[in-house]
Amino acid sequence: MGIKDYYDKLAKNYDKLYKNKYMRIVEKEIIKKEIKDNDFVLDIGCGTGEQLKILNKAIGLDISIEMAKIANKKTNKPVVVANAEFIPFKNRSFDKVISFFGALNHCNIKKVFKEVRRVLKDDGVFIFTVANIYDIKWILKNIIKGNFKKIRKSLKKRKGTIIKVVDGEKIKVKTRFYSIKEIEELLKKEGFEILYTFGANITNSPLDMFIYKSFLKHFASYIGFVVKKKNKR
Repeated sequence: MGIKDYYDKLAKNYDKLYKNKYMRIVEKEIIKKEIKDNDFVLDIGCGTGEQLKILNKAIGLDISIEMAKIANKKTNKPVVVANAEFIPFKNRSFDKVISFFGALNHCNIKKVFKEVRRVLKDDGVFIFTVANIYDIKWILKNIIKGNFKKIRKSLKKRKGTIIKVVDGEKIKVKTRFYSIKEIEELLKKEGFEILYTFGANITNSPLDMFIYKSFLKHFASYIGFVVKKKNKR
C-alpha cells in the first residue's frame, strides 16, 4: 500500500492508535524550548495536528488529504497536501521546520533535507525525529519471540513494515530505520550544523522526561535532532 493510501485509511483512528503521552511530552518540551511565538513554522507530516495546535504561527504539510482535513479542523491553521520531497514554498520562507514521529521514515530523507534547507531562513532551525534502528524495546520483544532472522534482516537492510488493523482491515506500509551517526553524517553533507540530539519513547514512562538527552537516547524508539541551517556550504 502506498504512503498516501495508508495514512488516508488510518486518519480517523490515528490519535487513538498512536496515543503516547510521554513521547508527546518530550516533543512539547522541545517545541517550548526551541520555538518562539513569533517564529513562522512549517510542520512536515503534521498528521492530525497534535503539534500544529500548540504552535502560534504555523502551516502544516501532510501527504494525506484525510489527515490534512482533521488537522485543519482541529487547529484552524492552514494545511497543504504535499510530499515533503517537494515542499511547495519559496526559498527562505520559514524560521523553523519541524517533523515529529514517523513522517520522514517513508521519504527519501536526503531529498527532504535539501528541501528543508531551501525553505529555511538563514540560521533557521530544523527539529525532527526518525525511527531508530537500535530501538531496544523492539529488539527485546523480537528476541523474546525468537524472531532473530527478523532482527538481523532489519539491522542489515534498515527497512521494515508497519502493520495496523483499522475497522477489521489489515493495512501496511514500508518504513525506514536510522542510527544517530547515519543521520548526523547526512545532515553535515546537506549543510546543517547539529545543535543536539535526543531520544523519544525510551521507557514509555515519566522517566523519559529526565533521560531523553542521556546516552539512553541511542536505544529509544525514535531519535531526534535539533539542527541549524549553515548559511554557507
